[in-house]
Amino acid sequence: MKKSILVFALAIVVISTAEKCGSNSDVNPETATTGCFAGSPLESISWAKDQLAFFQQPKSGPLQVIIYSYKNEDFLAFEGGFVSSPMSYIFDCSGITLSKRGINYNEFYNNNKKVKTLLQGTY
Repeated sequence: MKKSILVFALAIVVISTAEKCGSNSDVNPETATTGCFAGSPLESISWAKDQLAFFQQPKSGPLQVIIYSYKNEDFLAFEGGFVSSPMSYIFDCSGITLSKRGINYNEFYNNNKKVKTLLQGTY
């Protein structure tokens, strides 16, 4: 009896935790189609194309390009394993970095919402 109660309790914990893992509550697909990075920003925005070319050089390593929403504003982040200053590769709609805007990196990542992953690969 004790064993079945323990198994039941464990199952409840696993199920309640698993629900949060697959949640898309932080993703807003409407913003991805209406914001300043709508469409194909990696092809249509010149500074974004330049950043992408920089990260796609041979042996650059893993890369993710993600649109985030932070305080109702969209940001484009180039996230890679070999970036020494990650906040230098997160841009607003005008191509201005977080650091130049004076936005704290930790504050940004603690309070943003992922809108859409545009690219994920290794180069």
